[in-house]
Amino acid sequence: MIHAARASVPQSLALLAGLFASVTVNAEIGTKNTLDFELSNGRQFIKLSQLPAQTTVINFWRSDCPPCVREMPILAELAKSRQAQIVTIALQKPVETLNAPEFIQAALHAPVVSLSGPGQPRGLLARFGNPAGALPHTVVLDAQRQPCAQRTGEITPEWLNNAIARCTSS
Repeated sequence: MIHAARASVPQSLALLAGLFASVTVNAEIGTKNTLDFELSNGRQFIKLSQLPAQTTVINFWRSDCPPCVREMPILAELAKSRQAQIVTIALQKPVETLNAPEFIQAALHAPVVSLSGPGQPRGLLARFGNPAGALPHTVVLDAQRQPCAQRTGEITPEWLNNAIARCTSS
């Protein structure tokens, strides 16, 4: 019986190693997939994974958040430059976005991809590195859609340019 126990220890260790490797691979695959979403732009649903694979800035905002509002022209200018793809996610009812000031409405037009967030945004924000749910929150993804920079709080043109440079060189 002792001999059988010894024989089962290496087998058990091999089994555990195999399970651990499987969990690690699945965790890595899961990490790569967790940053995908499918949200509405008011006309159709847009899936992050179906947008062109390039450096992408994702900005979570609300129209009643002063720093969020101040960021909109910065994001619109960057979108026009085509240095990165800009995706804004309004964490409010679509009617609230429609009632936002005109300069915000102007900033939300193409080439900006403007989406409405989910009714309960905490899970989406947590997946993008913001479990507290604070706004504004900006995440920069590289061309493989992996996060390479993020900031909770108001962004500046300098921060955004540095983040994009860091993400395009990786």
